[in-house]
Amino acid sequence: MSIEPLSTTVVGSFQISPPGDVLVNEIRRGEDPFLQSIKKAVDVQTAAGIDIIADGQTRNDMIRLFTTKLAGIRMKGKPVVIGDISFKEPVILGDQVYVRSLLNNGGLVKGILTGPFTLAMSCVDDHYGSREKLAYAFAEVMNKEAMALNGVVDIIQVDEPYFSVEFPEYAGDLISGIFSGIDKPRALHVCGDVSPFFDRLADFDVNILDHEFAAHPALLDTVADTDFGQMLGFGCVRSDENTVETVETISERVKKGLASLGHERIILDPDCGLRHVSLEVARAKLENMVKARNVIRDEG
Repeated sequence: MSIEPLSTTVVGSFQISPPGDVLVNEIRRGEDPFLQSIKKAVDVQTAAGIDIIADGQTRNDMIRLFTTKLAGIRMKGKPVVIGDISFKEPVILGDQVYVRSLLNNGGLVKGILTGPFTLAMSCVDDHYGSREKLAYAFAEVMNKEAMALNGVVDIIQVDEPYFSVEFPEYAGDLISGIFSGIDKPRALHVCGDVSPFFDRLADFDVNILDHEFAAHPALLDTVADTDFGQMLGFGCVRSDENTVETVETISERVKKGLASLGHERIILDPDCGLRHVSLEVARAKLENMVKARNVIRDEG
């Protein structure tokens, strides 16, 4: 599947969760209280005109969402690895099926997985004895989750925010491992300023590299000077500020990217997940991002 240039998407999370009384009452009735949160996240995206839709990551944070469902991990404050990590059943597959059912217009669905290095860095290891072994174990397990999604979603994205904290020599192997056997477009999102190691990311076997260009505008110079073959997820609105950028501000950011990289290389999204801003702010940011894209398309 090819991805249309200047398509719009989200990185992942929204500040949406069921109210406490709803959570308790629906669980008591044997119902899933998070389905309405997923629907709300999808509705925000579709109303804004987003092309590639995600589930909103409303069930839990990106670490606990997966670590609470894997064998070999005990939750005690932070996740504690106490034995061999193993896959029990798909964690987010059902949510992607539900998102698909909500998209009556046949929009694209993106499944989002937390990367193996970020998972390893977020756990206490009482079993493997090295961060590297633990990360490889997570890559193997999360590949099973990816394979479960492969027949349902249109794009699979892996989030590795910890690459900006520490970029291991084996990073490429981890990403290749989690995507092994996947025949859908593969995206890698890394937060922060990736300038020091973007040349390494350019060698990864993925279709899309997704980064924060609104918060780190100088990153564009590094990317423009690097030989790479992937499409670029061009973060064009801040995800860490409540200020809603104007259509003009966003379009100017995007035009700078297009001038350096060309129209065929770029898709648009926020810098990162929108969990840290209110739903109203998130909605307004996405609406203006889509409007900015439309202005640019109309200008030719």
